[in-house]
Amino acid sequence: MLAIRYRIFRPFVWRRITLPRLLRLSDEAFFRAQGWKQTAQDLLAQLREQGRLRFFFHPRNRKDFFLNTLTRTQPLDSILAEADDVLNDRFQALGSQTVFLGSPIPWQRDFKSGKEWPLRKLSVEEILDLENPSDVKVPWELSRFHQVWWLGKAYWLTGNQAYAEKFGGLVSNWIEMNPVGKGVNWPIAMEVSIRACNWIAGYHLFCESQTLKPEFWVQFMRSLLVHGAFIESHLEYARVNHNHFLSNVVGLIYIGMFFRDLPIGKRWLHWGVRELEKQMQEQVYDDGVDHEKATAYHRLVLEFFYSSALLCKINNVTLSPPFWEKLGRMFDFLQAYSRTDGTTPLVGDADDGRLFRFSMHQPINDHRHALSVGAILFKRPDLNAAAGRFDQEALWYFGGEGFEIHRTLGMGNKQQESRAFPAGGFYVMRTEHTHVFVDAGEIGLRGRGDHGHNDILSFELWHHAPFIVDSGTYTYSADAKTRKLLQGTASHNTVMVDDIETADWTELWSIRNDSTNPSVLKWSTDSATDVLETEHFGYHRLPDPVVHRRKIVFDKTNNELQVTDTLTGQQAHTLQLRLHVHPAVSIEREEKNRYLATNGDHRIRIAISEEADMIKTLYSPSYGILQQSTGLQIRLRKAFPHTVTTRITLL
Repeated sequence: MLAIRYRIFRPFVWRRITLPRLLRLSDEAFFRAQGWKQTAQDLLAQLREQGRLRFFFHPRNRKDFFLNTLTRTQPLDSILAEADDVLNDRFQALGSQTVFLGSPIPWQRDFKSGKEWPLRKLSVEEILDLENPSDVKVPWELSRFHQVWWLGKAYWLTGNQAYAEKFGGLVSNWIEMNPVGKGVNWPIAMEVSIRACNWIAGYHLFCESQTLKPEFWVQFMRSLLVHGAFIESHLEYARVNHNHFLSNVVGLIYIGMFFRDLPIGKRWLHWGVRELEKQMQEQVYDDGVDHEKATAYHRLVLEFFYSSALLCKINNVTLSPPFWEKLGRMFDFLQAYSRTDGTTPLVGDADDGRLFRFSMHQPINDHRHALSVGAILFKRPDLNAAAGRFDQEALWYFGGEGFEIHRTLGMGNKQQESRAFPAGGFYVMRTEHTHVFVDAGEIGLRGRGDHGHNDILSFELWHHAPFIVDSGTYTYSADAKTRKLLQGTASHNTVMVDDIETADWTELWSIRNDSTNPSVLKWSTDSATDVLETEHFGYHRLPDPVVHRRKIVFDKTNNELQVTDTLTGQQAHTLQLRLHVHPAVSIEREEKNRYLATNGDHRIRIAISEEADMIKTLYSPSYGILQQSTGLQIRLRKAFPHTVTTRITLL
């Protein structure tokens, strides 16, 4: 019944009744319909006055200390360069170079492939259009309006009204060129939600600009309310909810808080807060791991949770202690998977998604900005040390007071303990210079696939620099063949039997059945040694059932990692084991079964009990980017049971 309500009934009512009625109304009648009994000008005046108390910042925070701190987190030249690119209609998205798009912006076009979607109601199949490769995420990324931050920072620092005019021009043009419900930027409520949140941030950056006239703000407010009504009528409800539904919740919290004086705003806010609590318990395991099983999506979901929770906090909207406790554990996991240099294992899908993108050129795989927020939110010196700095994201959320908390917390020793996250299925073995990340849990979204990969028992090894890596994601719909390849077992550092995938993917984000049933047989850690022993049953569906058992021992005293793979069975099988290395790594054979891998000034030695070949592989460091790399592969046919041992010496 819920699926019928959310997926069929509500969108039908919206399309046939609600939207036509809203579009027919004059501005005054529109606002009266939302519960505002006075003029639209009165609404603007009240929002301008109360807005300074309802958001993280307001033009009245535009003080010397704030601006000086901002330029310490990002050089002034960099801030102005990013804003000037927007001013001159130059954009980049998802792995592209900076491209001049002209004016008006082609909001319906994937400027990387050239495909342009028609301006009418579109189905999901038309949006993805796998038969004609293109990437809908490109126009979506432009329409999320992260550019309001780049313009807003330059405006606050310089007072140059050209930045405010550009913000107003982009918003007005977007509204004109994207009629409600038509084209590529309306079908997915997640995109509507993220755009609304960024527009609200834009309001608080530019609301006191004398360049932007009341007529613009009336248009802005009206469209923002329509965004809220659209989200409410197109909630991305699923049997197991994930980041899309959560984004809808966050969007309605932001819009509801913004229009808190209107009955409709109160309704959205009340619903959003209730669902935020519920989704924290449903979407996050007890150990703090997001159930989509992808590090990049953990960061995105964490941003959704802490941003909306902070908005509630400054507005005295209470969230329960269990919510805050689990939010803290989400930061624990982020801290554990973040390496000393701030880089992140690329486990599961990574589409570079953000709620707020504070800088165009922020390294996408560095999640320390969130650690900086967590340090101040929970007043935790360990997170402050792991962040290593006061990030500009923390400045925008907490202002000058946040910087003072950061200074009080200090920059003590970083925690380097190995950690287990058994509910989420991730294990971290680490020292100051070495980081091993192991996936020993079910495939994403509690075994349904989603943004997880066929990476059961795979691991990444970082030793001063990346060495053994996950292959990444590259893209979704723009190249379905490569997407499937990188999603597959052979693109991970694990064993494949009889060329069978550990799980059978039927679509881009779903599997027919996850029969891996992974289990951890042993986990122990101390100052000298970490031991993880685990197994999965993904190959139990073969005529001769096979179980893959992997034991990883990290000898911290002797700087050695030993990986032992045991395949049970009673017949002969083809065994394939791959180790994928970072493109910066060069491999040379020292002896028959021994190899030296070098990355800059750092080296590891790999000795395998079977002879391996060097192979060409693919590596995607971020969405839209694909690089050539190399790796090692063992491929042989043996009677099972059989064991392969890989010994890695950290030099």
